[in-house]
Amino acid sequence: MSKKIKYFSLILFPIALFLNFIASKIPHIVEKYYSQAIDKKVIQLLSKVSGIFPFSIYEITMYIIVISIFLFLCSIVFTIFKKNRNLKTFLKNSILNILSILSIVYFLFVVLWGINYNRVPLENTLINQYNLKNNSSVQSKQHSTKELSELYKFLVAKANETRKLTLQDKNGVVKSNTDYKGVINRAQLGYDKISYILPSVSGSYSKPKYVISSHLMCYTVITGIYFPFTGEANINIAIPDLYIPCTVGHEMAHQRGFASEDEANFIGYLTSIKHPDIDFNYSGYILALNYTASALSKVDYKAYADISAGISQSVRRDLKNESEFWQRYEGKIDKISNEFNNSYLKANGIAEGTQSYGKMVDLLLTYYELYPYN
Repeated sequence: MSKKIKYFSLILFPIALFLNFIASKIPHIVEKYYSQAIDKKVIQLLSKVSGIFPFSIYEITMYIIVISIFLFLCSIVFTIFKKNRNLKTFLKNSILNILSILSIVYFLFVVLWGINYNRVPLENTLINQYNLKNNSSVQSKQHSTKELSELYKFLVAKANETRKLTLQDKNGVVKSNTDYKGVINRAQLGYDKISYILPSVSGSYSKPKYVISSHLMCYTVITGIYFPFTGEANINIAIPDLYIPCTVGHEMAHQRGFASEDEANFIGYLTSIKHPDIDFNYSGYILALNYTASALSKVDYKAYADISAGISQSVRRDLKNESEFWQRYEGKIDKISNEFNNSYLKANGIAEGTQSYGKMVDLLLTYYELYPYN
């Protein structure tokens, strides 16, 4: 790549920022022409092409990046000790190369997927779709603590009920009906069941891929990741069986253009509880139970404690197993990963950073206002 091209590529970064800024002002246009039209076709094409390969291209890319960084550091050391080379020139060229690559990558990220952060909020889409289908005029509203308590009570009851029907291992901990490959293969069934609620999730996409080095991924406390450059939904298969189904649903939501974490969580929940298989149902209810418990404990601890007393021993055992699992991976890497994720979300217009995950509870409350508990 010539220097002229490298310098030109630097312009792509401010162009991407400008595109993102403009998109933030026109969410309805983004929703109609980008998220549900242009980008949807682009993602489906990318995912079908990358789906030809049985392995995760994302994972290979991460290895290439790590090796490249190592080789770059080695070249700096080599240049310092080899006096016949100009260190200043070398560093100048290297910095230009890095900035050029980063500019191109960010531009592609925004164009291929990042603009989805500016689409119409999922809560509005849920309400609008319901009103259209039922010829009604429901409006968005604030939800009371009483409604939050009712939601938590419902989720505790559902978690207890579905847990009785699941399989468990010799330690009495829940396990999926199949191995992780079977979970991935069955996940689409949940999406087929919610097309009447969210038609925009329909489409033909490649199946999610499992990450071979999932145990290493656990140190970052990342359970899955969507790679917009290949349209791949990547799953950490080393996590407890309890969370693999809802994680697969979550990453598939990202693949379908839902960028924010709270919206992907909600769609992961919805596809899990609507799924024909009990392991998906239980995984979804536990996902929602965790977020709702956290929200309720902050506004009405007594109600939280009283309702939590009704959680069955088998559900408690599963939650305890999950907690002990993550304790083994606690350390500096997961803190760094969380800080990076927080900064990433804020950079893409999610002002609350990782705190935005709590907004999933609002989506749950809105959903059950539209579609009563059953």
